[in-house]
Amino acid sequence: MTIRPYEKLVGEWPTRFHLRIDPDGGGLLLANAAEAAWLTPVGVRMAAGVLEGRSDQEIVEEITSAFRSAPEAQVHADLAQVHAMIADLAEPGDNYPVTNLGESFSIWERELGAPLRADVDQCDPERFRTIIRTLWDAGVPHVSIQADRAGDPERLPELVQAVEDIGMICGLRAAARWLSPQTIEACALSGLDHFDFVFVCDDPAEHDETCGVGDHEALVAVIEQCHGLELAPVAQWPLMDSNLADMEGMAEALQSLGVTNVVGFAIACTNDDAAADQAGALPARALPQVATTFFELAESTSARYLWAPPKRYDPGKSLRDQVLDGPRTSSDVSVRVRADGSVWPARGAQSAGNIFSSDWSAIWRHPVFKCYRERLAAPARCPECPDLPICQAECPQDPEGWSDDRKGGEVQ
Repeated sequence: MTIRPYEKLVGEWPTRFHLRIDPDGGGLLLANAAEAAWLTPVGVRMAAGVLEGRSDQEIVEEITSAFRSAPEAQVHADLAQVHAMIADLAEPGDNYPVTNLGESFSIWERELGAPLRADVDQCDPERFRTIIRTLWDAGVPHVSIQADRAGDPERLPELVQAVEDIGMICGLRAAARWLSPQTIEACALSGLDHFDFVFVCDDPAEHDETCGVGDHEALVAVIEQCHGLELAPVAQWPLMDSNLADMEGMAEALQSLGVTNVVGFAIACTNDDAAADQAGALPARALPQVATTFFELAESTSARYLWAPPKRYDPGKSLRDQVLDGPRTSSDVSVRVRADGSVWPARGAQSAGNIFSSDWSAIWRHPVFKCYRERLAAPARCPECPDLPICQAECPQDPEGWSDDRKGGEVQ
């Protein structure tokens, strides 16, 4: 599998494309790591030709030579569709979090050959470079660095630069007050594409109770700085008992701040876990309604709201720490790579192996990914909430479909 990076000017703004070519000759075209389209082997060649700036006639001659049974008129018609698709994909602008699996991917006729994004923990630069090089070689075009609360923020621009040097899309996730304006600017100058911050509540006092004194003020400043630096600001919104009553107000606040990308993640517990419920986690039975409200807010604000896999409440940590840790991954097409090199799927309680001790092909063949793809291949609906798009990946009420990082067993 190979990835070819391209940049195409659309109006005044460049769109970054990544053309991923799978071993069967088909592929995936991503724009700003926000929108994606599957391509046949012929489509891959056409897309490459268009993005390389070759003339239509050159592309048509190549296709008719390689595929002699293809009528020239049909090739011209197919090429026109590829032009239209690329123009359409170029529209996302600063919508950097890649879409979740759902209607926008239509029918999954092909298996996902590799994750579309990896959320990678901050670690030593040399280890980090090994991790992202392995991911790039595997066909992963997008990395989001998960800042370590106890780590050195001054090393983050170096990590961003390492991602940029390869040609990958790069994000960074942290609570706003963890990073100085100077560090954020240095990351932007090093090639950062989006900055993800924790947004607990629009009330400064309540927000700061979780994220630390002054964090709400800092996140408002960070959002303004992102706009000035042409970074996409992304709000990570923990969904829990304490902020459900003000979901509409929080959505309006984000809209007023110009934040159009929001990742929601529920901190969930089983229906019979009274202690977790008392601590502020959401019982499984509440998740369908919470998700419904979440997506209704997206429609009312015309923003891009993504539902991350629910995070199972960990009794070994405070709710505050679980909020600050964030979701395991930002979406169902992402993986998490810990600082020790372990690779985790979006859901479940088992890692798939370690980048430093296993070949990537062995990691990707691990049952946790095989089962995950099989679930996606046949999305199920039920009478309880038949119109909820996230059910295509996993029923939100089923703990087996949550990320589970509780201590014990394989879970860290």
